[in-house]
Amino acid sequence: MSDKNLPQRPDEPLCSYYQITGNCNMKQNCKFHHPKNIKPIEPKLVLTDNGLPLRPNKAICPHYSRFGLCKSGPRCKYDHSTRPSSSGPR
Repeated sequence: MSDKNLPQRPDEPLCSYYQITGNCNMKQNCKFHHPKNIKPIEPKLVLTDNGLPLRPNKAICPHYSRFGLCKSGPRCKYDHSTRPSSSGPR
């Protein structure tokens, strides 16, 4: 599942994106560790183009819905399948 060409940096923290998905979009440019024997936390997790989780059976992420951003990234427990509101904060 994991890409064997990702950087091994045992003295650095684990790449959180890699830990969750088993992939890393940064590839060799990532500064974090990518252990070869990792099993993703959520192997069937589908992400948006922005790297946010699609969880159709969960509530919409309130922060994403309001601001168009999500502080939690791929770890967020909410859904990001709808477009954020264009009105922004009031």
